[in-house]
Amino acid sequence: MRKIVVAAIVVAALAALGAIAIPVAERYAAGQIKAGIERDGQASVGTVEVGLLDRRVTLTDFHSSAFGGLTARRWEARGLAESLGDLLEGRTPLSDFKLGDPLRVDHLELVDARFTNPSDGTAWSIGSLTAEGLDLAPYDANVAGPYRHVILAARIAKALKLRHVEEKDVSYTLAGTDDAVAARRTSVDRFDRGRIATLAIADLDAMPRGSNEAAISIGDIKAKDLDLERVLAQLADSSWEPGRPVPRIAVASVNASGFGGTLFSRSGVTLEGVSLETVHETVDSSHSRLRIDDLVLRPGENPEGARLRMILQAMGLSELKLGVDCTGIERRSKGELAIDRCMLAAADLGELSLAAAFVGADETFWRAIDEGDARILSRSSVALASARLVLVDKGLIERSARALAMATNQAPTVTRANIARDIRTYQPPDILITEDLTKLLDTVARFVERGGTLTIEAKPDPPLDLAAARRLSIAGPDLVNLLGLSAALSR
Repeated sequence: MRKIVVAAIVVAALAALGAIAIPVAERYAAGQIKAGIERDGQASVGTVEVGLLDRRVTLTDFHSSAFGGLTARRWEARGLAESLGDLLEGRTPLSDFKLGDPLRVDHLELVDARFTNPSDGTAWSIGSLTAEGLDLAPYDANVAGPYRHVILAARIAKALKLRHVEEKDVSYTLAGTDDAVAARRTSVDRFDRGRIATLAIADLDAMPRGSNEAAISIGDIKAKDLDLERVLAQLADSSWEPGRPVPRIAVASVNASGFGGTLFSRSGVTLEGVSLETVHETVDSSHSRLRIDDLVLRPGENPEGARLRMILQAMGLSELKLGVDCTGIERRSKGELAIDRCMLAAADLGELSLAAAFVGADETFWRAIDEGDARILSRSSVALASARLVLVDKGLIERSARALAMATNQAPTVTRANIARDIRTYQPPDILITEDLTKLLDTVARFVERGGTLTIEAKPDPPLDLAAARRLSIAGPDLVNLLGLSAALSR
């Protein structure tokens, strides 16, 4: 019993000593960190707090002449990878961090931060930033030149992993113009060296200088499985400069909705949403779909709006409502690319759809697509195998004839007949006028006269590659024979 009492007393004494020693050690470490931050005279900090048990360092009222004059009301890191010895000696990423150094932090917070890019004068303002699971690998920070900060940012992104990051009230101001882009909230899940699992942006606004109204605003942007690796690889190159081709950004899905702003309202434009989805059926085969929902044009309060109002009134419309729905297919192993269907629908007017198939899509072609470099397309063997254009009349012909008749003081039936006559007698300059071309133009003229569904198909035999396409620029080409053109009219 006596031994138990003695052991309890020893444990209590040690706990008491720890309770006394830990705060003393934390105050000492805080003093060392503050001295380290202010040692070279380039930075100052109001207070420093240290939590040894959770490896936490908190700075308040931080100011630095380096890093674009960075200031922060509060800056905290928890779960630092540094040892207790490093913390006691004042060695932390917040005190002696250098570009290129690795960094591991479980939790990072930044509140009321501002800094300016010294190379171009652009300025950032961050209401708050919270990062979880930050893991920055070493990277090469030895960069010079006018685009140093862009290259460095790309190299940091290539070396960075984040479990989650969230920003609130972030704004970016361009130098010279003072135009700004701001977002109320931005969040990213599982950022892995350029690959993003999910991205969400709320209330994105583009603000002109001196205005309190957004020129363009987007309520919500959401993206999944975003791949920026190609873009970052190019930006991280020491020779990068503006104007170079922009590589393709791969994304599984992206949706944007809630469009607004003065540019939309003054032009009389509303837009419900834009979306893009890509499904990978195999490693080298994918199916994509692009949608633009409810794009509505109404006469705005400007000269262009007045002209649009006259045209719409002549056609018996108060607005023009459009929708776009396009699907595409890539089959890289087979060298195939197809526009399965791309349809433009106009309410009370009609539908216009396009389909096309390309073959011979070789490595050069895919490299041009992936790297965004159209200059190398001329070396590709890609060729047009077929194309189909379908126009469905749902009031387009009648309304257009009515509007033109009003402008020319003619009866709509006369106007319609005159348009059909002009199509039949049309002779395109520098084009071989053949019997087949005359038949094709007659089909188009009958579409104007009767309405219905007009289908124009191209089936070049052999498929039209880039070398053969140059024949189109030679004087007097036989378009119908070269492209395998045909036209059909149906009800």
